[in-house]
Amino acid sequence: MSTPDKTSIHDINRTNLALDRTVLANERTYAAWIRTGLAALATGLGIAKFMTDLMPQWVIQVVSSLLIVFSAVAFQVAAWRYSHLHIKVAKLEVDAIPLLLVRGLSVLFVVCSIISLVYLWFMTA
Repeated sequence: MSTPDKTSIHDINRTNLALDRTVLANERTYAAWIRTGLAALATGLGIAKFMTDLMPQWVIQVVSSLLIVFSAVAFQVAAWRYSHLHIKVAKLEVDAIPLLLVRGLSVLFVVCSIISLVYLWFMTA
């Protein structure tokens, strides 16, 4: 009976570790896009709430709307980038955040952005 070659075990471990790092980097990228979207959403709502005395209302609505639309785009990009790599890595045995959860959270955040945009235009007029 032959023993496994140490270099082949070492190569398998290196490959598994590289895949783990790739998955973790993908999750960090997803989190960064979500943070960016949340920051844009909060900034847009903050401008709409606290800048009413400093600028004309139409400027506030345009700037806030742009930030809120950007937040929705950031949430969609987050899901797209995550799923783009996840599809390639899903064939391998690597633990990752389930794709359904990532897409569900991104859709939830997009819905929050849309509700905020509707509120901005119809409730503050």
